[in-house]
Amino acid sequence: MANRVTSFVIILLLHIATAGFTQSVIPQTIKIGQGKTIKLRANSTNAASYQWLKDGTYIANATLREYVVSEAGIYSVLSYSALRCVSDISNTVIVNVVPNGDLRADMMMYKKSEVRAVSLNDPYEYLLQVTNNGPDRASGIKVMDALPENLELESMQSPSLGYANYNAGTRIVLWEIDGLENTQKASLRIKVKALKAGATRNTASVTANETDPNMGNNASLDEKTIIDLQIPSAFTPNGDGKNDYFTIPGLESYQANELTVLNRWGGTVYERKGYKNDWNGDGLNEGTYFYVLKVKTSDDKWHSYNGYITLLRGRQ
Repeated sequence: MANRVTSFVIILLLHIATAGFTQSVIPQTIKIGQGKTIKLRANSTNAASYQWLKDGTYIANATLREYVVSEAGIYSVLSYSALRCVSDISNTVIVNVVPNGDLRADMMMYKKSEVRAVSLNDPYEYLLQVTNNGPDRASGIKVMDALPENLELESMQSPSLGYANYNAGTRIVLWEIDGLENTQKASLRIKVKALKAGATRNTASVTANETDPNMGNNASLDEKTIIDLQIPSAFTPNGDGKNDYFTIPGLESYQANELTVLNRWGGTVYERKGYKNDWNGDGLNEGTYFYVLKVKTSDDKWHSYNGYITLLRGRQ
């Protein structure tokens, strides 16, 4: 028969009536709490109409692409072409209704900043990752990350699932995810800029509608030391008394440092432990060089910076 329905896929869209959200998942057995609903959606090629079934029996007036379910049962759907050719019956979806307290989802939060050393006004990235350790599907997931006063949000990527917004007034990143299956993960990356030197402590936390059997992993703390250094990108050793040395403001505040400068071929052209802001590029041609600076903070930890410094003799 012409114009036959050529394929059929059923997609579940979970819909919690009190939260008002949807989430695509793979067909399977689904648990919902009492008073909650799920929305089933048929996705068929060349389909013009539909007929939903519960426990193998036609459901009256259930002829649209989507069907909202609130009762336990075994659900499936038929799709019809414009000429009323019918598809094979879909895979079944088993819906179980359980007391709300019986649904359990162990939500785990992970937050980590870039490993590299960061100085003032130097943008860097945080990774936020949330995982559902099960046993049931998690719904109504909310991740909150309140940025401390010494951080300014630069940008925020689109999350792998859900949607995220930043409230500049409260300084809170709110990331909402419709649902996560058992063992499923989702991630979000945000970029911030440090406005103040010192230790930065930043915590992200996660909640879901279901009972969480392990609240100990619902928050993740990241600690980042912001170094009070502003490393220049160029200096002009021309003897005019202005910007004649590779000067790094704030370097004197650290108990120890090491500076290494390399040329474009990787050869060391300058090296000093306990650098005193006194290198003027003596004996070197104009050009761009690569530096590695290490500083030791008061907690006896070493932090490494690297980048490029341009030597310009003919300019002021």
